[in-house]
Amino acid sequence: MADRIKALKERMQQNNTDYYIVTTTDAHNSEYVSEHDMVLEFITGFSGSNGTLLVTPDEALLWTDGRYYIQCENEIAGTGIKMMREGDDRDPSVQKYLDEHVKSGESIGFNGNNVTAHRADMWVKSLADREYRLITDMDLAGDLWNEEGDRPAPINGRIYGHDIKYAGEDVASKLSRACDKIRTSGGHHLFISKPDDIMWLFNIRGEDIAFNPVALSYAFITVSGADNAYLAYLFINSDRMEDNAKQILSDCKVDIRAYNEVFDFLKEYDYIGNVSADEREMSVNAKAAILAGIDKADNADTKHIVSCVSPVTELKAVKNETEIANMKKYFLADSYATASYLYTVKKIMGCDIKPEYEPFVNPEIADKYDIKKAGDFDELKAAEICDEIRCATAECEGLSFTTIAAYAANAAMMHYEATDASYAKCEASGMLLTDCGGQYPGATTDVTRTIALGPVTDVEKRDFTLVLKGWLALMHATWLYGCTGRNLDILARQYLWNEGMDYKCGTGHGVGYNLSVHEGPQNIRWRYIEGSSEAILKPGMVVTNEPGVYKGGRYGIRTENTMLVVEKFVSDGERYLGFENLTWVPIDEDLIDYSLLDDKESKWLSEYQSEALSRIKNI
Repeated sequence: MADRIKALKERMQQNNTDYYIVTTTDAHNSEYVSEHDMVLEFITGFSGSNGTLLVTPDEALLWTDGRYYIQCENEIAGTGIKMMREGDDRDPSVQKYLDEHVKSGESIGFNGNNVTAHRADMWVKSLADREYRLITDMDLAGDLWNEEGDRPAPINGRIYGHDIKYAGEDVASKLSRACDKIRTSGGHHLFISKPDDIMWLFNIRGEDIAFNPVALSYAFITVSGADNAYLAYLFINSDRMEDNAKQILSDCKVDIRAYNEVFDFLKEYDYIGNVSADEREMSVNAKAAILAGIDKADNADTKHIVSCVSPVTELKAVKNETEIANMKKYFLADSYATASYLYTVKKIMGCDIKPEYEPFVNPEIADKYDIKKAGDFDELKAAEICDEIRCATAECEGLSFTTIAAYAANAAMMHYEATDASYAKCEASGMLLTDCGGQYPGATTDVTRTIALGPVTDVEKRDFTLVLKGWLALMHATWLYGCTGRNLDILARQYLWNEGMDYKCGTGHGVGYNLSVHEGPQNIRWRYIEGSSEAILKPGMVVTNEPGVYKGGRYGIRTENTMLVVEKFVSDGERYLGFENLTWVPIDEDLIDYSLLDDKESKWLSEYQSEALSRIKNI
């Protein structure tokens, strides 16, 4: 990796570039990208889903968030790259670093296809007092990978229809609702670059990114008048499109164009008014193409890009009755699979299992991996069992992300992934954390459980129980309509904060519907982040509840359910909301210090355990 950083610096010098930035994202600001777009990992060796590399003539700095601090340090060791803690006052942000170092006459370069307009604006926000050059048309890191000759080709997966029995709403209706929102906001056009929004809007799915049933695509919608008239353009590689997807798009008269035509289209389109687009998702180059088109339009000075959360993102986040019914069905099946995995592993490790949980043990798998017969048990085998059981579940279409099975100290790395080259043996003591999920035609699931593989320390039990207390408190929250996740986050963190502990990530994220496992705009987090989305929690939204404790070099704990936002009651004309569990996986009682639970918490736990067993035991 040090040689690649050196080669990148040489290219910078050849191109008169003083600072060069590489990100983990692709042209659609995807969190998870195809292997073809893993340019930052190629350059640095860091495999996390959030990273920003800044290379200067003198140094290379890599920013990542709290989920990856330990992992990042391990993966870049010996490369000469310095890790910077994103969102931590101990290190400057990318913006602050550039402000402190960039001089007049110097240049900053990056691939403008893979950086959002908002992000780029934030980087240079403080540089208005000096003359600098911004170069957005070079992909120095990608070119370096291309020349090495081993860069994976882009995935060329199929594109298929998402049946109305799962979607619950046809494309014409979705387009009509989206157009109503565009009109209400005073817009005339909508540009969409998020593939999951596009998949939802047009009732199609794809296979361009592992674990995410999306096709890389763009969409452009023009509304006219008040009669729900619209023009809808979809930029996608239609040669891979199956007949059922073609029929869905034909029925609503979508104009299908080639994927690589989008920028020329945006530059040449005859704009009649403002363009709505989310600059936190839209690339620098996409914005430039729209601005070029606006500049050549009549009365260009009255037309603008209006940056806002896409109305499609907001519509997608609130699940309809069909989607909710399907989620409840598939989450039960997935919860059974998860419980079967957990108690099968406990059986393999020789743990005592209460009679009510014995039916979840898969005897064939337990016998196959029995450590008394088969020898060592490790993280790879645990993940293999988890995937085998989940993928055998009826209608499971695969995983929603790579299964994380992390034992002991490895669990302190939030997004740790065991590999053939690096994994831990599981001992008959301590804790195993497993974060896993599946894709189903009517759900995307995400669940984490931490289990004891044998004796655990009193401190481990204490920390597990503090996490459990926060998890229960958030699960049972009641709030007045109008709250965002930031109003609720402290419910999950309070018991940890009281002990001087915290976890360096959000408490919850939205979850897609046979789409991305991480979905906005809703989330649950405590910190205000300038420019980040923050949405009112509405009935029909889905969000996770996943507090945790991560102690580097020792252990990690996380308990995660996926929950549905529901209306609980109305009082004095005000709507009060709460959560309904979609996940029904029992909690490992071997890790609970019951002395730390008050009577109300003990009752909540007992009710959850009983209901979880009742709901999934006959699946």
